[in-house]
Amino acid sequence: MKPSPLRRLAVVFCVLAAVGVTPTPATATPIRNATPWSVLLCRFSDRPATPQTTEFFANFLTDAGRGTGGVADYLADQSGGRISLAGSAVLGWYTMTWSRAQFDGIDRSVRIQRCVDTAAAAGYTVPSGHRVAVILNDAVDAGSAGGRVLLDPNTWNTRFAAHEMLHGYGLDHSWSDDTTYRNVSWAQPGEYDDMWDEMSAQHTYSVDTRYGAGAVGLNAYHLDELGWLPRNRVLTVGADGVGTRTVTMAPLEARGEAGLLLARIPFDANDTSRYYTVEYRRKTGWSAGIPGDTVLLHEIRNGTPYLLRTGPGGGPRQSLDANGVRVTVQGATVTITTAVVNRPVYGPNTCVNGYVWRDADQTDYVCVTPETRAEAAADNAAAPSRWVAGAYGPHTCVNGYVWREAFIGDDVCVVPDRRSRAAADNAAGPGRVLRPAG
Repeated sequence: MKPSPLRRLAVVFCVLAAVGVTPTPATATPIRNATPWSVLLCRFSDRPATPQTTEFFANFLTDAGRGTGGVADYLADQSGGRISLAGSAVLGWYTMTWSRAQFDGIDRSVRIQRCVDTAAAAGYTVPSGHRVAVILNDAVDAGSAGGRVLLDPNTWNTRFAAHEMLHGYGLDHSWSDDTTYRNVSWAQPGEYDDMWDEMSAQHTYSVDTRYGAGAVGLNAYHLDELGWLPRNRVLTVGADGVGTRTVTMAPLEARGEAGLLLARIPFDANDTSRYYTVEYRRKTGWSAGIPGDTVLLHEIRNGTPYLLRTGPGGGPRQSLDANGVRVTVQGATVTITTAVVNRPVYGPNTCVNGYVWRDADQTDYVCVTPETRAEAAADNAAAPSRWVAGAYGPHTCVNGYVWREAFIGDDVCVVPDRRSRAAADNAAGPGRVLRPAG
């Protein structure tokens, strides 16, 4: 396959120059429920223009615009409805005391903070639990810093905004194994070279939307990292002692179809953070810009996914024979063999010792004590006996019980202290996930 013109694209904003470094292990953890953002619009003291209205940004970046093809629609689709942007606020335009020239030569985090400080001086303090996106009214810089997002008029499109906001959820970049590819001089070899994944920034397949260039889907590893793949649709080959499997993959873009969404293939018996993945992608929806339906293979190294290519400038590999692993592809049917068996690999949301997934549903990857998981299972089993018809619908709780609300739609009735515990475990969960070695 000839290199796509996209592979020669050299316009990436989201990372500051860095030479001679390796990828940083990602820090994402399962993300569910409402994830509100404070979107702050700031203009320079010598640039009074307001190129767009607050309504535009509300539609573009929050749940107010559901159905218009903005970031909220993208995140709802990718998460399978597991997150929302409910509770977000769009405020401004605020006039800063700094001129456009005074934003040259300063750190991105300082640029973001100047807008946050301007909003605070005008009476708005970012609430605890809100992520932050700052909008500037003139071109100066765009990207993310410390999980906070900065967008200028050159980047008011879904592809760019979704990428940077996903940094806010803890995702790092995607890569390929093509060490000859350099997106820009300061990027690392292979960085931004998975055009099927939104975390390759502007170097992705895309279609136009109401808000400019659209986002492409996330690869299976990143969906797994965020806890957006049901556990019963993920297979670790060899974990049950069977080293060869022929499986049917379902497209990540059509998860209602039968089949696996992700296959993990361990190849290092001593390191569970190293394995291959198999996923299937379909040319539809957010991924309508990809060349065609295809299986993609990735190698996961220390929490970073690398797309496997056929060679420098080549297309995605459709077979594999390395590290005791063999993979052959026939359409959506994949035959996999691994020499590593009886070695469970739990993926990026592996709990630290002493904790297990709560398992209140198939995508509940919050790490809790074994006792709490047992309680969640017991409450699930008892749920029908605790429901009565009432003002809150068919799942109104009988007296003395409340909805657990561990995630959106969790109407299992529990005693009040277990709802409080679910909220506390949700908050503590990120600190209970095992991090790959740096």
